Amino acid sequence: MSTSWNLAFAAFTAAFLWSVANVAGADEPANKNEAKVNIAHILRSSDVVGLEVKNKAGEHLGKIDDLVVDLKSGEIKYSALSFGGVAGIGSKLFAVPWSAMTFVLGEPNKPNSRHFVIDKTKDQFDNAPSFDSSHWPNVADPKWAASIDKHYSVKRQEEPSPKSAEEGRQTVAYETVFRASKIKGMDFRNNANEHLGSIDEIVIDVAKGHVEYLALSFGSVFTGGNKLFAVPLSSCTLNHANDKTFITLHVSQEQLRNAPGFDKNNWPDMANPNWKKDNDAFYQRTAQRPAIRQ
Repeated sequence: MSTSWNLAFAAFTAAFLWSVANVAGADEPANKNEAKVNIAHILRSSDVVGLEVKNKAGEHLGKIDDLVVDLKSGEIKYSALSFGGVAGIGSKLFAVPWSAMTFVLGEPNKPNSRHFVIDKTKDQFDNAPSFDSSHWPNVADPKWAASIDKHYSVKRQEEPSPKSAEEGRQTVAYETVFRASKIKGMDFRNNANEHLGSIDEIVIDVAKGHVEYLALSFGSVFTGGNKLFAVPLSSCTLNHANDKTFITLHVSQEQLRNAPGFDKNNWPDMANPNWKKDNDAFYQRTAQRPAIRQ
C-alpha cells in the first residue's frame, strides 16, 4: 500500500469523523462511560416569550414579555422581563441583556418547566433600570443600551456609526434594533418591490442568542393556512425607504413558490442539520448577502 494512498485515506477518515461530530451537534462526554448530550436550542420567539425567569435561589422574578433584536447582526440584545402588575397591566419591565441569562430546559418531557435563570435577587431588581410596559424607551438608542449594559456589567463590541467617506461625518442615522413584537408582521418584498408576505415568526438559537430564520408567511399574516418559508437572516436585506421599513428577499414570486416550505401548523425540526442543509441551499443559490439600505 503506497504512502500517498495512506495519507489520502487518513485525510478522508479525519474529514468524515469531523463531519459526523458536527452533524451530531452533541456535547462530547468527558470519558467513554458517559452519554453524549444533544440539546434543543432552536426555538421560535413565541416559545421564548412568556417563559418564567428565576434567580439562582429558585425565586420567581417574572416572565419574558418581549425580545429586543438587532436585525442587522441578528443578535438578541435584550429580553424584557415583566415584573409585578396584573396580567401585564401596569407591570414594570426590565431590559436584561441576553448574555446575563441562562436558559434551563427543566424537567424531562415537560416543556412548561423551561425557564431562564439570572444571578439577581428580588431586591437587586428593585434597583435595576426599568420602564412602564405601556411606555417603552427607544430600544435603538445607544445611550439607553449603554446604561443597561453598564448596570449588568456587559461589554459589547461597538458598531461604527454610518459616516460619509469624504468628510468623515455622520450623514444618515438609521435603526436596526427593534422589539420582536414589532418585527412580526413586517413586510417581505422582492427586488421588483412585489409584496411576498409578512414575517410570521422569528426563529432563534437560544444558545448563541442569534436570529437564525425569519419565517415568511406567503400572503397575509392574518389569514390562516398560509405556507411558511424559513428564510435565513443572511439572505435578507433590511430596508428603510421613505416611511416604510421592510425586508427584501432576492427571489421572484415564482422562485419562492418552489422554495422549501411547510404548513403553519406543522413546523419542521429546524435543529436537524439535514433540514438546515436542504433549506439553506435554496437561498444560497438564489439570494444574496444582507445589507442595510436607506
